[in-house]
Amino acid sequence: MITVPVLSTTEAINHALDVMTNDMKGSFVIKLFSSPEEIDSFIRNNNCELVILDFTSTDLRCEDLYNRLKTDTTLKYLNILVIVADEGERMALEMELCPNLLLCVNEREFLRNCTRYFKIFSQNVQFLYNKLLQYHLGINGAGTFVCDNDSADIVIYADMLVTYLTNTSRIDMDGKFLLQTSLMEMLLNALEHGNCGITYDEKSRWLESGHDILELIANRNRQPEINSKKITIDYNACEKETSFCIKDEGIGFDWRAMLEKDIQPDLHGMGIKMTERMVKRLAYNEKGNEVYFTIGNSPNAPEFTEKDLKIDNFKQGETLNIEGSSPEKLAFLIDGAITGTFPNSKKIEYLPGNIFIPLFKRESEGASFTVTKDAKLLVIERALVDNFFAKETPFKTLFETCLKVVY
Repeated sequence: MITVPVLSTTEAINHALDVMTNDMKGSFVIKLFSSPEEIDSFIRNNNCELVILDFTSTDLRCEDLYNRLKTDTTLKYLNILVIVADEGERMALEMELCPNLLLCVNEREFLRNCTRYFKIFSQNVQFLYNKLLQYHLGINGAGTFVCDNDSADIVIYADMLVTYLTNTSRIDMDGKFLLQTSLMEMLLNALEHGNCGITYDEKSRWLESGHDILELIANRNRQPEINSKKITIDYNACEKETSFCIKDEGIGFDWRAMLEKDIQPDLHGMGIKMTERMVKRLAYNEKGNEVYFTIGNSPNAPEFTEKDLKIDNFKQGETLNIEGSSPEKLAFLIDGAITGTFPNSKKIEYLPGNIFIPLFKRESEGASFTVTKDAKLLVIERALVDNFFAKETPFKTLFETCLKVVY
């Protein structure tokens, strides 16, 4: 359960949060504040992972608090969701880089999608940790999202990813527009043509009749077998470039024919060609249900390096066997799930983003680790982690708990 402090006096926003907590059945506890000083104190004393600041409550000086939080180096782990009055204010706020910014949304969108936002946060707790931990450790940012088959969901996932890359200076404002456009085009293709199976001709007839494509997507999603499909988004933010892979559960398509087409004015169908011109590289798997593309990072991007680290991938059912295991190295669980069984028969489930798994000679220690969901592990030097944990944080508490159990 995650406690979320909220600075707001807007009745509609507070009501939406109340509805969300009922819908989410105890996953989140909302603590409302009407004083910047009180919420500031609460955040610092409770090591909060997520805070909501309502800029539409003009009497609360939320902007001043936001500026204090984003410049405080002791709050490296804090994620901030900001609610603004309109798109102009959102764009202005996002011009000021802040690694702690999780999302900036206008009031209308927040009221419409409040429960959806928190459902996505709940499903992607690892992202709340990963994006800040990897940034402050100065290592590549990698992760995976599994998106529901819904048009509103893909907008939220795209916004989260673009905000993260922009506010860690990997892309500049020009790159932000290009990435947002490319991501949305590829995600919409995965949703419409991939999972929903909407053909080019079918979409053409629908649009020519004056209907919105979102209506057709909603109609298809009334079928349980379509509604249950997922879209997977993998990203890997390296020092010079960031790569993406978007995979749907559809039957694929003839991507070669589409890429060979010339761009022509039309109702639709040129998104892939436009995206190809916006990114460095664009490619598909043979089937056509996975697309890969790469963007160049900003010239002003900080020096993120692999630092002799690597990502290990494991399939469900495998027993961990990581080369070069030693007490001087730790493995950060990026994605998936792992169960550890210890000599005292105690079992612990390791979840993404909120735990480090100590590496050691497992045979002599008598412990075993089994992958219960396809997993990605990032090997980290202990010295890097110890430096990050110089101050008390939720990461440090979880890390020390893990060490006590294992050793």
